[in-house]
Amino acid sequence: MDKIAWITDSMAFFREGEAEQIGVHVVPTQLIINGESYREYVDISIEQLDEKMKQHSSAVPTTSQPSFGELVELYERLKSEGYDYGYAIHITSGLSGTYASSVAAAEAVGFPLYAIDSYTGATNQQEMIKISIELATSGMRPENVMTVLEKFKHGSHFYLIIGNMETMRRGGRVSSSQFLLANMLNIKPIVTFNELGKLVPFKKVRSMKKAFQEMATEVVTKVQASGLHQQRLYVGHTLALEEAEQLRDLIQAKLSDISIEITQFGPSILSHAGAATIGVYWFDQIEYP
Repeated sequence: MDKIAWITDSMAFFREGEAEQIGVHVVPTQLIINGESYREYVDISIEQLDEKMKQHSSAVPTTSQPSFGELVELYERLKSEGYDYGYAIHITSGLSGTYASSVAAAEAVGFPLYAIDSYTGATNQQEMIKISIELATSGMRPENVMTVLEKFKHGSHFYLIIGNMETMRRGGRVSSSQFLLANMLNIKPIVTFNELGKLVPFKKVRSMKKAFQEMATEVVTKVQASGLHQQRLYVGHTLALEEAEQLRDLIQAKLSDISIEITQFGPSILSHAGAATIGVYWFDQIEYP
């Protein structure tokens, strides 16, 4: 039987110890604040980054993809440990160059790799990894596993309600005039991944309550049209458990027969969108062996 490695990046946001438990190698995204670099989840947690951002209110945290050298070292190690090949499932290239760097690193050391740009992230990214493990360990050949993953890649839904426009203003992602207008009108932007995995505007609404209503309506419309993989949907948050529970309850009241799991985003989402960012994500019903 083939010895297979699974590789992803920290923007899959595995819970502590879970990736190691199921045998997934995670390369960390880099976070930079006040000139100091930290590896996501290795050197800094979301709570620690939040504290640093509060202590240094003028600081603008930024992120950078995992270093090429770290990826090369990983693939050299996997090759030396006798792995026949690997599956790499990475955060959408619409947010990061990790996928391209991972492919290039594997080629540089001659490690056979089946890699996919997920067009998504967070627990959707995790789900694609777990599906590939399920299929590969059942004996499915790599080319067929990749065909199934492509179906999930194009059946993914992911929405974010931006929690803190000040964080985005400080990072240069919105202008000062946009920030002032959004604050005056209590605007909550909602963004989504498009069919190419790029983050694009979905709607702008006034108040979090209306944003939640928009999300609940969107979920119901999409699920009724295309089904829901394993009848499971995810609500993610950055340090906003109470708000995440409110959105979960609102969706659950409309779709009582589905399971909704609350997850927490990692430091990288906090650095870009700020605290109180809420996400909703799921896959269409996908048929596969």
